[in-house]
Amino acid sequence: MSPFPEHGRTNDQRLAEDLAAQAGRLLTDLRVSRVAPEELGDFAEGEARAVIVDRLAVARPDDLVFGEWNPDSRARLEADRVWMIDPLDGVHSYCTEGRPDWAVHVALWERDPAGTGGITACAIAMPAYGRVITGRGATTYQPISIIRGPRPRPLVPPRDDDHLRIAVSEADPPAFAEELAESLDASLVHLGSGGGKTATVVEGECDAYIHTSGHHQWDSAATFGVVRQRGLHASRLDGSELVYNVEQIEFPDLLVCKEDVADRIIEAVRQYL
Repeated sequence: MSPFPEHGRTNDQRLAEDLAAQAGRLLTDLRVSRVAPEELGDFAEGEARAVIVDRLAVARPDDLVFGEWNPDSRARLEADRVWMIDPLDGVHSYCTEGRPDWAVHVALWERDPAGTGGITACAIAMPAYGRVITGRGATTYQPISIIRGPRPRPLVPPRDDDHLRIAVSEADPPAFAEELAESLDASLVHLGSGGGKTATVVEGECDAYIHTSGHHQWDSAATFGVVRQRGLHASRLDGSELVYNVEQIEFPDLLVCKEDVADRIIEAVRQYL
């Protein structure tokens, strides 16, 4: 049985959305600050992380927080509740003027819930669009009219055919991406952040998101929760289940897609694994 309520949102879910939104607002402001361009990414990520961690220390003082600043944390393995956060997903996109494909990920793992890899609350903020993407829908938290700087272009152009669309990494796409796309009669979409690629599947702009260059638990926990809560597919590329707050810090690959194309993609990918 899923821990996600059929109606409404839990207090933890509301907190996850609020944390992602607050960090997103801060990042939006810092993006047009006077910080030197070569220092902006590290500085902004640190500030966003501090906002989330500080609020969790007050709101959930008994919970643990896990992210890239403490990857070797062992206490989390014995904990009952662990927040997994990626305060700035897509640093290159964030530091590039006009790029909208960057995000904030917040997820809560709890021990022993059924069927969700342990993720019980989750949110992905897409600050350039003024949205927090959740399992219940895109929550607008910041009117587009007050976003500073150039207005973002759409993540993905409108469809002009009925071919499958597969989102892949802009910097490090799967080595077999072109061959796979040809075998599936699909087109590839290259984007910078995992949150952006996830958003294209959640919003129906792409049919799948395939990742092969590794991802840490904090990189994909919110993605997994949001996608599964919406009834979409998320797994390893071979179709095996993702389970969080395990000893293994990094997973090698990820598949996010519509449920009705999952088997077809898993079968097509099998020859490359």
